[in-house]
Amino acid sequence: MHNFDKPFFKRLRPNDTPENGNNQGGFVLPRELERFFPEIEKPSAINHAPGITIRAALFNGTIGAGIVDTRYHYQSWGGKRIEPRITGELGAIRSHSKGDDFLLMERSLSDPLFYRLTLHRAGTPGYDTLLAGVGTRRWGPVDPKDPPLADEEVAVSEEEQKEHEKLPFELFDNDAALHESYVKKVARSKAFSRRLLPIYDFRCAMCGNGHAADKTWEVEAAHIVPRGLKGADDARNGLVLCKSHHWAFDQGLFGIRPDLTIVLRPTTAADPRNAHLLPFDGKKITLPQSQHPQPSPKALAWHLENVARIV
Repeated sequence: MHNFDKPFFKRLRPNDTPENGNNQGGFVLPRELERFFPEIEKPSAINHAPGITIRAALFNGTIGAGIVDTRYHYQSWGGKRIEPRITGELGAIRSHSKGDDFLLMERSLSDPLFYRLTLHRAGTPGYDTLLAGVGTRRWGPVDPKDPPLADEEVAVSEEEQKEHEKLPFELFDNDAALHESYVKKVARSKAFSRRLLPIYDFRCAMCGNGHAADKTWEVEAAHIVPRGLKGADDARNGLVLCKSHHWAFDQGLFGIRPDLTIVLRPTTAADPRNAHLLPFDGKKITLPQSQHPQPSPKALAWHLENVARIV
């Protein structure tokens, strides 16, 4: 269901736990961890506790404790002191917590509002493993050299892509780094999706379908010339496709002619397992509105010849 980004943590203080009769109902987060959560408005005189609902899978060590709706928000006191917090429906793990326990947090790579929160209590194997890795640090990425992705890094990659799209289109990104950091790779991939999905109205360019949930979509951003072959991170080298048609496109079961007509490979059409693709043969894909970047005919021709192998 979910793959998760690199973990980050907080070592709990007594006021995060039920110790000493504390009943705040959640965990206070250091400001340094804000970048791993959704951006929300800052407190104001009108709203002193702005926030957003997030989903969280709770674990007490290795034991699942359910999936809940909880709230990530700011708490402020006259605007002079601001604390990020996660509060609400966390009793399944908070009721077992004590000061100096670890709260391990991981964000879904596919749904920015879904987290995995794991309590590692003192004396458990998970606690000992974390302690050996983080030493005396109280919070932060578990591995500072390999941190999770922050939203601002995606925004930077998206702006870089927009600037790149002002240049004449090139099939290949010959400046692509041979050894790209994990954070840069994920930021670039997310920026490509954030750029493409809205201009296709979050629908498949082939079938028009597109399941959606809160802040997440079934459709995917597909490179026409694959990124693994140095295909450019450029909206003109992209399409939005549902998962099924994205897989079929990457496998070359069909191609798209420069005139935007879908064409099936003969072996695809002859295989009864691909019968659901037959109605699309000869149809045209749906394009973004004219003010948005359009798929490059040069890229489509390359895919047709080299991936779909249709001449």
